Amino acid sequence: MNTNRLFFRNRTKELINKMLTYSTEEQMLFFGFSTKEQLISKLKRIKEALPKENVNYQIFDLIEKKNKIVIGSCGFHNWIKNHERSEIGYEIHKQYQNQGYMSEAIEKVINYGFQEMKLNRIEALIDPMNENSIRIITKYGFKQEGILRGHYKNNHEFEDSIMYSLLKSEYDFN
Repeated sequence: MNTNRLFFRNRTKELINKMLTYSTEEQMLFFGFSTKEQLISKLKRIKEALPKENVNYQIFDLIEKKNKIVIGSCGFHNWIKNHERSEIGYEIHKQYQNQGYMSEAIEKVINYGFQEMKLNRIEALIDPMNENSIRIITKYGFKQEGILRGHYKNNHEFEDSIMYSLLKSEYDFN
């Protein structure tokens, strides 16, 4: 899968294990962290989130074609196959923000979700303060459904999430 400027690489447990062999500097550059502690915490969360059987996620690393480096990720997690729904998630390195890369990726991933994964519903849970994420998700037709109060814990504090969704019947595949 690719776009004009991006290649998509399926993220696997083997890939994460290989990434763990990279030097700390290479890993910090990839994830955009300034401290080794932040990096270790992120890698641990990624590794723990990868299921033993690749059944409830489909995540792609985004590789810029020009420089052949990973600039972010985009894909699905919490995939509930029997209900044909999943949650979309995405992140991009600060250096590549506001350049249209994530728009390219999200459009491709939404199409993949509806056509290849046979999803009926794609959900997005977004921090109410994350205006960029809200802007990009609504650009593709996601509708706000409500606020999930005290939905997740961040730095020992409970925070809200906004629930957005997009149904296959609402999506324009053009």
